[in-house]
Amino acid sequence: MVGGGGFGGVWVNRFLPAFADRVQVVGLVEINPETLARGGDALGLPDSARFTEMEEGFARTEADFCVIVLQPHLRWRAVKLAVANGMAVLAEKPIADTWETSLAILRLARSSGTKLSVVQNYRYSRRIRTLKSVLDSGQLGRINAIHARFAADYTIHTAGGAFRHQIPHAMLYEGAVHHFDQFRNLADADGAWIAGHQWNPAWSTFGNPTTALFLLTMTNGIACQFEMNHVARGRQAGWHHEWYRVECEHGDVLVDETDVVRIEEHLGGDRLRMTEVAPVTAAYEDHHWVIDEFLSWLEGGSVPVTNAEDNIYTAALSFAAVDAVQSGASVDIQAKADAGLAAIAAGSDAESVLDLGLVAGA
Repeated sequence: MVGGGGFGGVWVNRFLPAFADRVQVVGLVEINPETLARGGDALGLPDSARFTEMEEGFARTEADFCVIVLQPHLRWRAVKLAVANGMAVLAEKPIADTWETSLAILRLARSSGTKLSVVQNYRYSRRIRTLKSVLDSGQLGRINAIHARFAADYTIHTAGGAFRHQIPHAMLYEGAVHHFDQFRNLADADGAWIAGHQWNPAWSTFGNPTTALFLLTMTNGIACQFEMNHVARGRQAGWHHEWYRVECEHGDVLVDETDVVRIEEHLGGDRLRMTEVAPVTAAYEDHHWVIDEFLSWLEGGSVPVTNAEDNIYTAALSFAAVDAVQSGASVDIQAKADAGLAAIAAGSDAESVLDLGLVAGA
């Protein structure tokens, strides 16, 4: 386990114990000694299995896989160490803090044959699986457009992981990556192009933009609209309670902060039929679903949907959003993805992929 503070503590105290019958944690890396002590105690680890440095932790631990819950700029270092020590990788999103590093990690995983999956747990919440079940059933026909809204009333003192609000564009590639991945999930397609605007309202206490609007289309023609607001002072639609409305051929299906999925069908005139959809249940949800899929993969099962080969397209969408707000122009997501993937397919080693010149124009 690499990272035991912040959200890593949730892994230590909730997620990993839930799989105690399938997973034995044999080491913990955490830079903060007090946090390391708490995490080590929670996991029942001896002092010899507790480390403050990644290099020492990997060198002195024999494991089948590692879980990485670190700030994005540390992912490259952690994945390199995991690969060097023959470990599969399950990493919290995003795959990395830049497009070039994301490509380098994918190249390293490919060349070494390392199984690497990224946690995109929002696909597997009950509310989203219920909404998607309606789309998959075909009862509303073809999809026209997807609308999403994230709105949370944060200040620098109330935001979890406030460091994100001081890192340029982290709210896009580290936060909104959940929502960009959700567009791929709901549309069953990758991003085609994206345009957007990002700004920081006068009352924001954060050092970087907290608010954005995006318009994008998917490769199958579905249009998407996304509103992101981390300083919303009105109706809330925060983490795990975002609004999604999918407009279809025969009606809409939507979910809001109540987490109730509803179908709306226009019956003519001013008549509207609203039907609540019974929740779709499963043995696992959210993070537990992702962990189960990953463990099953290691045990010889099918490749998880959120494996690195697929997740690179979520990364392409997220970093294209950064390009869009920086340039003020629409960005061709497929061209970005194609250029990057062509570079690593050409045989360039992972370290070379980090050279910006290798993916110029991407």
